[in-house]
Amino acid sequence: MDWNKSNSILIIAFIVLNIFLLLATFSNVFSDNSNTVIIGDFKENVESILKNKNINIKCEIPKDIYLLPVLETEYDMIEINNEFLQNYLGKGIEAQEDVFIYSNDKNQILEIVNNKKIVYTIRNKVSGEIKDEEYINKLINSFIIDKNLNNDGFYESNRFISNDGGCIRYTEKYNEYFMDNSYMCFYVDKDGIYKFEMQRVNSVMEIKDKIKTIPAIEALPRIITYDNIKNKDITDIKMTYYCTEDENWSYIERTNSDPTWKVIFNDGTELHLPSQD
Repeated sequence: MDWNKSNSILIIAFIVLNIFLLLATFSNVFSDNSNTVIIGDFKENVESILKNKNINIKCEIPKDIYLLPVLETEYDMIEINNEFLQNYLGKGIEAQEDVFIYSNDKNQILEIVNNKKIVYTIRNKVSGEIKDEEYINKLINSFIIDKNLNNDGFYESNRFISNDGGCIRYTEKYNEYFMDNSYMCFYVDKDGIYKFEMQRVNSVMEIKDKIKTIPAIEALPRIITYDNIKNKDITDIKMTYYCTEDENWSYIERTNSDPTWKVIFNDGTELHLPSQD
């Protein structure tokens, strides 16, 4: 493939989209009263751009434009002590200074990432189709009770089940919107839960100034800037709160979470798109 030519095509496509959006604005496509955007040929242009990477939209595109506050959030910082470790790995595991990965004689592994996130590997994943999702749901409920996890305010936000395993994600809500940096994720196979991941916030405060989001249809073309996103179907698009977990994330305890468009793909993966002008 001629990548230079391909990149040139994408750049031109972006320019065409921006011109189309500008014309739409001056034609009163946006309605301030209803906070909705009327989508016409613009959608076809977006679909054409995404198909350059074999990305297909298989869901309804939300038409809303949001005016929402930014959230100042504080992470629930993990105190690594004997009680915490033994809750996952059993008796006899003791905390050590500057040690963040622990294991037991069952080869279960508990990793604490930057004192904010835990990754608990129970066993190796096994192959095979999950035939009873209700059984998996019961195992998840039992796990939450057994580990004494507080799941108040957490709701299922993404369920991906394939012929060879899956992932079920519960995310905390603020008002009606998911806060995607506060979650519990259960990795499952035909035998049950084989890995668990959790990260939480324990404090949320609205910042006074509100921001206006761009419509989802305008955010979607930004997918092509991600080199690893291709050959997928978009199955859902949601407005959420999110803070990018980049290299600076390792050092922070408090951060701002912005209103963000989240795209969910047919393989269960998620992508958060910049959602402001």
